[in-house]
Amino acid sequence: MSVELSVVLPAFNSAAWLASSLETLLTYLGQRGIGAEVIVVDDGSTDDTAGVAARHSSEVRVVRLPRNQGKGAALRAGMAVATGRVRAFTDADLPYGPEPLELVMRYIDERGFHAAFGDRTLPGSTYAHAGAVRTAVSGAAGIAFRTLVTAGFADTQCGLKGFRGDVADALFPLTTVDRFAIDVELIYLLLKYRLEIKRIPVELARNAPSSVHVARDGWQAVRDIAMIRLDFARGRYRDDRLAACLTADLAADRERWGMLDDR
Repeated sequence: MSVELSVVLPAFNSAAWLASSLETLLTYLGQRGIGAEVIVVDDGSTDDTAGVAARHSSEVRVVRLPRNQGKGAALRAGMAVATGRVRAFTDADLPYGPEPLELVMRYIDERGFHAAFGDRTLPGSTYAHAGAVRTAVSGAAGIAFRTLVTAGFADTQCGLKGFRGDVADALFPLTTVDRFAIDVELIYLLLKYRLEIKRIPVELARNAPSSVHVARDGWQAVRDIAMIRLDFARGRYRDDRLAACLTADLAADRERWGMLDDR
């Protein structure tokens, strides 16, 4: 079966809930008949995260980082080995359940979006029971993003994002952020390259303890976001492959609809 969907789970000290997440995810994908691969990236955990993932070795690929490097580094490692037509990531505690992953896949694979993200500010979303830590960090990151980068994207930190395969191949090697501001970097680059993002509502199903340290990671996120804008101005993110994702789609659409001149 071809790989329709790659699901990357960055995991740090997630042994307590990872087995349940994998069982829920694998059961759902199997029942829905989705040709999928699940990739767990153990981000230098000190517990048995890698061991829990390895016990599902016939259905799960495990990538181990030698030390804790952060969400951004874990996502780059996972996406580097992903092969699906759509590449998605979510948190290891599967906070929104497995259903939105299929919706992300459908919007990209069938509706033609370059990316699809969860957005907790949309009507139909529920996030009332998020912890104070996640709420504080998400709020601070959102303010910094709108202030230092660009306006119009209300929820940057929702832990559910998916990308078309060729977009992911071009996008993730460009990223430089190792920690939580990777979400901001991804959105910023997609917007700068004028790629199409679909936002979908999400409902919180589970809220495992967060590894975010509000003071430390909050200030690091602000510094990372400022550097993202500076690096873009310096040409650090210039990439023909990412630009081609849009131009090729526009040309294909015009040809499909008979809008090209006969020459």
